[in-house]
Amino acid sequence: MTERNKGVLLIFLAALLWSTGGVFIKATSLNAFQTSLWRSLFASLAILLIVRPKILLLDATSLIASLAYAATLILFVLGTKLTTAANAILLQYTAPIYILVLAHFILNEKMTRIGVMTVALCMAGMAIFFLDKLSPEGVVGNLAALGSGVCFAVMTVFLRKNKGGEPVSAILFGNIWIVIICAAISFFQVYSLDAFALSSKDALLTGFLGVFQIALPYLLFVNAIKHIPALEASLLSMLEPILNPIWVMLFVGESPSLNAVIGGSVIIGAVALQNIITAKQAARN
Repeated sequence: MTERNKGVLLIFLAALLWSTGGVFIKATSLNAFQTSLWRSLFASLAILLIVRPKILLLDATSLIASLAYAATLILFVLGTKLTTAANAILLQYTAPIYILVLAHFILNEKMTRIGVMTVALCMAGMAIFFLDKLSPEGVVGNLAALGSGVCFAVMTVFLRKNKGGEPVSAILFGNIWIVIICAAISFFQVYSLDAFALSSKDALLTGFLGVFQIALPYLLFVNAIKHIPALEASLLSMLEPILNPIWVMLFVGESPSLNAVIGGSVIIGAVALQNIITAKQAARN
């Protein structure tokens, strides 16, 4: 197997595992904070066992990245619980528009014409989601998913800002913050240790989420980008927002709305086009 084919296979596996988030989150009987708590506890243990880092460093930049990571995962689970899985994952994928803006102000990266066009198209696609007649709970879910995209953008920009740092540290600490934050919220919701009760079914579901939907695909992705260009990795990872709603529709029976399909197509198309044009411009230079 060539290095490129190895990288493609690893990215495909990572995206496939990431895409299972919606169906497994929907399948748990736990609320959003309990799900996040157990998922990140299992993810932390898996990362520690697989990577076995000798030193964990957390400077100011990595701290911000780890907190943004924690907010990304908590808000995504909350969004998935309150709105459709399609809305949650596709609205989270608006992250590139925030990355373009934040990178301009924080990293001094130039905002290109294609970048501005991508922002405009993604905002149009995002607006289509809110044309649906949603319950108040659904609106909150959509807003949580959008917030997840914003936080993912903050995490990405600060990880890029700290190029010499160790991303495993930020991700591991991010999962630890999730455990602490969600344990506190879960306890104060009921003021009882019953908040931490876990059935065997939910233990299996959150265990899968932590190990196979968070820890393993992250490690696969980090290894894959050593073998293939960033553009190819980015485009292949877009299998996640495509497959996520499909699994939920097949196993949970929740179908995305027409507006979600249209809006999601606009967002994914805009991001893919931006990646392709940027890569071609970089190749010419």
